[in-house]
Amino acid sequence: MKKVVVEGYTYETDLNVKIGDVVELPSADWLRDVLGDTWEGVVNSLESDYDGVCSRIIRIIESK
Repeated sequence: MKKVVVEGYTYETDLNVKIGDVVELPSADWLRDVLGDTWEGVVNSLESDYDGVCSRIIRIIESK
């Protein structure tokens, strides 16, 4: 499992994502009233130094 950055936040994935891909992500509990259960973001980096707990990317919506 690798960690990537999407819109400034770190997520885990085993998908073959690339910078610029649009991905579907789970919304944080406290944002579900605003965003719904999921939201879309763009992959900004294929590396992250963040060492905490991460959510997983659900799927690739659009590959670049």
